[in-house]
Amino acid sequence: NDSNNNDIASNGGYSSTSQAIATNLWEAQITGASNGKKWKEGPHRDVVTIMKALYDAEIEGGAPIEFFGMCTHMAEANSASTYTNAQMARFKGLLKRVRQAAINIPSISTDNSAALLTTNLTHFDSVELLSQPDADTRGFVRTGGAVYGQRPAFSQLKAISTLIASVRHVAVLKKGESVGYDRAYIAENDVRIATLAIGFADGYPRDLGKKVGKVSIRGEVFPVVGNVCMDMLMVELGSADDKERVGSMVVVGDVAILWGPDDNLSDDQEQDDNLDNSSDGLVRLQDFAEKLNTTLSALTCGLNKNRVRREYVT
Repeated sequence: NDSNNNDIASNGGYSSTSQAIATNLWEAQITGASNGKKWKEGPHRDVVTIMKALYDAEIEGGAPIEFFGMCTHMAEANSASTYTNAQMARFKGLLKRVRQAAINIPSISTDNSAALLTTNLTHFDSVELLSQPDADTRGFVRTGGAVYGQRPAFSQLKAISTLIASVRHVAVLKKGESVGYDRAYIAENDVRIATLAIGFADGYPRDLGKKVGKVSIRGEVFPVVGNVCMDMLMVELGSADDKERVGSMVVVGDVAILWGPDDNLSDDQEQDDNLDNSSDGLVRLQDFAEKLNTTLSALTCGLNKNRVRREYVT
């Protein structure tokens, strides 16, 4: 804020060079705004000019900024895409202009998960992208959701993240009785219901209620019934009269898998072609993403980091 800037200036924290450059950039922005114009239409309209001023402020003026590098993010990773090819051509052109302005680029990044895994892309020429005088640029990739196997278009990836919750209550619901807000589920017969300790406040989507979502308990799949609550959800385990199926064996303390691989599946279960799960588990995250018209990463990023404990295993 202004008070902090005044304190720094009065204490001589910055050199006169960096202060002058910062002042010029600030005045260019203010002047453009006062004239009702965008900043890029003012005296510093060219991005390389702005970068050069900031770079000089760092190197020559000791300004408390650091030029880390440059990146571009691919909207679509497709070697036949004219958009992708044009995007990379613009990025390479900008790299050339920046280096011609005597700015050394410490690092660059072009590839996200899809670009990294699309093997027929030819945009990454290390000599063209990384070579520069004095010290070559470092290149890195941003793998994102692919680290967790969350790019189903690439069959070489395996899902590795599992969301679990514990069974906190098991009860018999009589015919005509209901569970959940708005009584969205009414039992057509006497059924067994399990309550799980997870809800939409934890990041489990409310749209997966009313039998849209499923969970796996003891290697069997059961539907989520009623509306998902803030801190819990309900699962139908089957008929209350059934004494033989897995649902009748579910007890408080059992682990329910909301999505992801199940390390306790038998070899026969993993190889059952009728389950359509491969090694991704009985309840697949990608199936939920398709049903909700969203992405796998959107679902996992939506999990509340303060309420859902992360456990990393090897």
